[in-house]
Amino acid sequence: MNTTPQKRPLRSKIGVALLVLCALIYMGVLVVLFLPMTAAGKAATIGGMVVAAETCALLGIAGVGKETVQAIKARIGLKKRKRDRVDLTLSVILEFPGASA
Repeated sequence: MNTTPQKRPLRSKIGVALLVLCALIYMGVLVVLFLPMTAAGKAATIGGMVVAAETCALLGIAGVGKETVQAIKARIGLKKRKRDRVDLTLSVILEFPGASA
């Protein structure tokens, strides 16, 4: 029986690094809030940081793979949403006479 641990491929390591970078960028948003900048400067900086963090998260998820993401979701307890009830409620509201969307 072979008990040597499997090496992760480079793509997986880059994916994990991008996910860590995403978390660090979001923490950086809190730092920007307290910098001596104008409100417009803060808004532009935070907007750029959010776009960068979301891009890192998307690429990181693609890098680590579907199985790893599902394992992480199972470990932290994320479950599928129950959308049937929401869809039914929205359809009832939208079909109600006098309701406008």
